Amino acid sequence: GKISSCSSLLDTARMLFEIMLMKFDAHELSEASAFLGPFCFSLFIIFVVFICISMFLSIINDNFRRARENVDLYNQQIFSFMLKKFQRWTGLKNITDEEIQEERDIRMRSQYFDPIERFPDRIDQLLDALNRVRSNFH
Repeated sequence: GKISSCSSLLDTARMLFEIMLMKFDAHELSEASAFLGPFCFSLFIIFVVFICISMFLSIINDNFRRARENVDLYNQQIFSFMLKKFQRWTGLKNITDEEIQEERDIRMRSQYFDPIERFPDRIDQLLDALNRVRSNFH
């Protein structure tokens, strides 16, 4: 064929990937066909750029939407927390037993740890102990 980089399917895929990265031999394309080479190249670039820009914009748009939802949620939580603390500090509102219990629960949950999180450390300790016993035994 006229274009050696298109001699097999794998070589063609490699050439198209190089075109996406803008690392290719444009002279070889235009030499193969004065009209068809640059025309196909232009179509491929427009198609790839359109797809990449569309994906990029959709990812950015989705993340901005999520960030906006999170900001609204956090703003409400922060405002209610600050209002509650201000009311307690000024004495406008006394702490109820339910709120005291809720704060205790939050403190307890923050101190709680899942036993499975320490499992790898425990296994390492067990293996170290077994190695010590084995080395003492021999």
